[in-house]
Amino acid sequence: MKIAIIGAGLAGLRCAMELKEYARVKVFEKNSIGGLLSSFCNGYCIEKFYHHAFRSDSELIDLIRKLGLKSKLIWKTVRVGIAKDGKIYSLSTPLEILRFPHMGLMDKIKLAFFTMRSKRREFEKFDELNAIDSIKKELGEKLLENFFMPMLRAKFGENAKDISFAWLLARVAIRSNRKLKGEEIGYLRHGFHQLLERMSEDIEIIKREGKIGFSGKWNVNGEDFDAVVFTAPLPELGELREKLGIPKIRYQSSICALLSLKRSISDVYWLNVERASFGAIIEHTNFMPFEDYGEHLVYLASYTNPEEVFSKSDSELEKLFMKDLEKFGVKRSDINWIRIFRAKFSSPIYETGFLKKMTPYRVAEGFYIAGMTSKPNYPERSMNGSLLAGKEVAERIKKDFGL
Repeated sequence: MKIAIIGAGLAGLRCAMELKEYARVKVFEKNSIGGLLSSFCNGYCIEKFYHHAFRSDSELIDLIRKLGLKSKLIWKTVRVGIAKDGKIYSLSTPLEILRFPHMGLMDKIKLAFFTMRSKRREFEKFDELNAIDSIKKELGEKLLENFFMPMLRAKFGENAKDISFAWLLARVAIRSNRKLKGEEIGYLRHGFHQLLERMSEDIEIIKREGKIGFSGKWNVNGEDFDAVVFTAPLPELGELREKLGIPKIRYQSSICALLSLKRSISDVYWLNVERASFGAIIEHTNFMPFEDYGEHLVYLASYTNPEEVFSKSDSELEKLFMKDLEKFGVKRSDINWIRIFRAKFSSPIYETGFLKKMTPYRVAEGFYIAGMTSKPNYPERSMNGSLLAGKEVAERIKKDFGL
């Protein structure tokens, strides 16, 4: 039996791992292996787009253990905060939240109860509700503007107005794994490229685009296969998406600047930024040791729409980013180098009613889809969700073909 997998991201590689013992598997990848998890190497390797794990990522943690990388998985408590009116506020501990001047005491109490309730809610029940409207109704205008809107704008930009309440509740629930000193997150020390390398072992990966066709049997680049698994973003299906009856799903794009600095910006790991050309500053070396890299590494995260992701050159983006970095005391002389990375389809827009658009694993005889639009990635995509989608689609294929 022959199986083609389009895309060598986490879902594609996980699917290939599960199927390689039962069939001849070929994985087609036109870009970097690992997709959004791929790395930039400069004497060390670091992801082009920021990544970290959560304690609830059981599939990811289990796979890291199975692949012999458990000793590399480090858990740390990090500081998170917000930049408002030219000032940085850490909101990592209960005391810091109590001292935050842009929120009254009653709003802080309401926020605490909302956070606790979010963990117990069934997210699917809130899929049809708009996040902004729901927060305004449940918590009031001040909490919406002073706390939630910076989060929504940082993540979705101009699409923030369309986001489902289900996404927001899930986001609050997963980010509320806090110790007294801050939020606990995990990382594979020295980079997730180690995970990709282990996952890719004994898998045939073809570095070219996989063009799908059908002439009585599914084929990729003219070669026939018994099954095709598509794990890339749905817009890359082209006309085939409509022919297969797959709903149109809106995507957002990511622009991530990775900077090497001579000094740290602050002691905060994740800083939401208002009214800037980037929505967040993620200071990686406030998470992993500076000694692992020998320089301060910082991400500037910006989100836009697919039609705009290439509208500005790298030099234009650098100028925009530098102008806003100056507000944090960063001068051009403080920067060793900048790299700009772009992802045209980095995430679905989790708008109201998104649950109805999610793709089943089997969409036609011999044709399967797994990835960001699969159920494990609802109501927000994650490394853990993509790994689960790859594993589950492989189980479906084994069942369908009696493997």
